[in-house]
Amino acid sequence: MVFNFDNADIEIVLQATSELLVFNYVLSPEVRGKKVTVQTTGRIPVDDIFPVLLTILDVNGLAAVKSGNVYRIIAKQGAPQTPTRTIVGAEVDPALPGDEVVTVIVTLKFVSAQDAVGLLRPFVPAQAAITSHRDTNLLVITDVAANVRRLLDIVKLVDVDVAVNELQIIQLKHADAQEVAQILSQLFASGRFRASGAQPPAGVAPPTPAPTAPTTPRPATPAPAGAGPAADSSTAERAPLIVPERRSNSLIIYARKQEMDTIRRLIEKLDADVYGGQRVFFYFCENTKARDLAATLDAIFGRGSGAAPSQPSQQPSQLGPTPGGRTPGLPSQPLAQPTARPTTTGGGAGRTEGLFGEGAGGAETRFIPDEVTNSIIVTTYPRTWAEVEPIIKKLDRMPRQVLIEVLAAEVTLDNTTSLGIEWAIRQGRFDALFTGSGNITSRPPPGLVDPAFGLLGAAAASGTAFAPGFNFFTFAAKEFLVALNLLASQDKVNILSSPSVMTTENKKAVINVSKSVPVLTSQQTTLGGTVTTTANQTTGIVGTQTVEYKDVGIVLTVTPRIGEQGTVALDVKQEVNDILQQQTPPTGSPSFSKREAETSVVLLNNQTLVLGGLIQNKREIIKTGIPFLNRIPVFGYLFGNTTEGISKTELLLLITPRVVGTALDAARITDQMRRITPELKESIRDKEFPYPSFEFLRP
Repeated sequence: MVFNFDNADIEIVLQATSELLVFNYVLSPEVRGKKVTVQTTGRIPVDDIFPVLLTILDVNGLAAVKSGNVYRIIAKQGAPQTPTRTIVGAEVDPALPGDEVVTVIVTLKFVSAQDAVGLLRPFVPAQAAITSHRDTNLLVITDVAANVRRLLDIVKLVDVDVAVNELQIIQLKHADAQEVAQILSQLFASGRFRASGAQPPAGVAPPTPAPTAPTTPRPATPAPAGAGPAADSSTAERAPLIVPERRSNSLIIYARKQEMDTIRRLIEKLDADVYGGQRVFFYFCENTKARDLAATLDAIFGRGSGAAPSQPSQQPSQLGPTPGGRTPGLPSQPLAQPTARPTTTGGGAGRTEGLFGEGAGGAETRFIPDEVTNSIIVTTYPRTWAEVEPIIKKLDRMPRQVLIEVLAAEVTLDNTTSLGIEWAIRQGRFDALFTGSGNITSRPPPGLVDPAFGLLGAAAASGTAFAPGFNFFTFAAKEFLVALNLLASQDKVNILSSPSVMTTENKKAVINVSKSVPVLTSQQTTLGGTVTTTANQTTGIVGTQTVEYKDVGIVLTVTPRIGEQGTVALDVKQEVNDILQQQTPPTGSPSFSKREAETSVVLLNNQTLVLGGLIQNKREIIKTGIPFLNRIPVFGYLFGNTTEGISKTELLLLITPRVVGTALDAARITDQMRRITPELKESIRDKEFPYPSFEFLRP
């Protein structure tokens, strides 16, 4: 069955499970109202539902304690104080669910129960309980069954005759713990190293690694002795128990004293620095900047306060291969001298452990960027390099690109479009253009931006009058361009520019369609001179003038972010500067009007975003009359007519992002841009474009 709950009350989950498995339960008052979330992929067998329920309770700080035929659902903190299943002895039934709370009572033979509590305390979670009884040397543990089994394995290793057996943990510095454990286990499994004395207790098995959660399955650590040659049962029973601990690169060894001395001498020989310490590796970046990648790696692996900062090389690296002989994107081989240690610059005191810890070389791994060759010089141990190199390759991936096409058009408005193009389309003024499809829709695909709530806010949704300024909306590109084409056929569309720019994701692209206008910002007269400035001219003696050029036009800034489902999020900033006719004293420079809008939208690939709403009124004076006669001084007005009117224009910006994810996408876009070049229009007029284009609107 499918077992899915989203933020459901714990009572609902328990009720559904109890009805299916037919069991009784009592819910403690302090756990009422607890919310849980469960998500499974596929169906799970009915027999696994109850262990899943125990897992849900465990991760939410709850426990199910069986009392007769009823399960008591309580908080974990109170589990040790409630009646639970009690087990006497050092064995727990393997069939018992790992998440069930149990109490185990163990009688220790050799080690003190109080010493055992101190040893096991770090492995016992806060909600569990462990205690001892000095007179009877009893050890009492209350915890989930999975952790109790692990604790009992440790008890079996320590509860031995210390006069014969020893348990030691040896941390390795250079060799790999897994490999050394395999070598030693094969050596002792052959039966050549035999010593007299007491035998290890029968049935002792190496402890399994501690799981992060009681219900998280982990592959059991294979018996190291199994990798060696086959041996009889008596030899295997006498062989030392060697368990590798990979997290700290240590060996947990249980053996006789005579064998322990031999094992320590062997480890000293095997744990040799055969590579001569750290080595130097090179990685030539293919898609990212070496300086940025080195900074990211320093943040991942950690840098201590005493480590030398990564500075860009001022000269080409003398340690790496020549530029002509390297393969971009692939690290070169380490230096040929395995015994030479790299020179260390900077202090070494106060070093902080990195991601891999002190023994694994986390804080001793240094990343030095070389900007000349765009490579990273890595100083680390060879064993650490095997873990660092895949991380570098994943970070040095090719960034995705976006082609941003922009069409800036000025539309002349008439009686039908006096409130703007968007309002006219919403009112259905272009219905006759689309047979069989109804009105133009401004609804984007589900999950994308709703154009009704653009920069105009709720006004667009309620149908109230639009405030002056900017607004944005999305249309099906084909329908909107047909409407715009109709206006173009009536000479009501003036194409200002149609630029295209390619940028990578999360990188800002700026399209500036403007002209620079000189503006007098300050002026300085000579000693004793005078300056007279009016609105139209400046007279007098001027020593120095400071002129600043200001951009007048359209400045569009777009920052794209590419989603995994084919969407493109755009951070759009539009700035429109206009120059006013009047001049401002005392400099006589013109004044400017400036309007800015900034928004974030989400579009589909190849979907067009329309920025509009900037409506401007222009005053026009038109003179008509009989040629030559209307120019006669004084009497010319008798043969002509002068009319004054106001025309409205709206500035539209059409932004279309195109994701360039592969080389094939880049080739297609390059071919299309080549085909719409003005010199090639005539030869491709009758050809069909694979993508929507603004070509028919270009001047």
